[in-house]
Amino acid sequence: MKKFSLLIFCISLTALVVLADISFVGALKTCTPFSDSGIVNTQGIQATSTKVIEGWEGNKCVYREKVSFSGMNTTTTCKFTKPQIDEIVSVMQAYELVQKYSNEKVDTSNLEAAKNNPVIKVWQKYLQDSAVCTISDLN
Repeated sequence: MKKFSLLIFCISLTALVVLADISFVGALKTCTPFSDSGIVNTQGIQATSTKVIEGWEGNKCVYREKVSFSGMNTTTTCKFTKPQIDEIVSVMQAYELVQKYSNEKVDTSNLEAAKNNPVIKVWQKYLQDSAVCTISDLN
């Protein structure tokens, strides 16, 4: 089970880099309802990821990501404070700007190759904090 959770964690982080675009970042910044899905490849596995920003629940922004692969499904639910959102968004915007002027390709083929990605680092900080994010298996 621990290996499965680590794999889900890797796929979620990769999906955040691969599928995050300017509209997602803008919606996260204001915690405006938003949904997007796509296919990501990491660790040799092709997975479908659906990101949903549900909006404010009290003083926390609710974000959910569903990941499906090989007949398995999991959902990550995060409840971010405004300062946490500001940190995530600022890193994503800065990274996007650097990528715009860089010839370097983003390697998300495996977690080892992507571990120094600043977007992955900031999300990882919160995904590993059970007071902010929880991961549940749907199978």
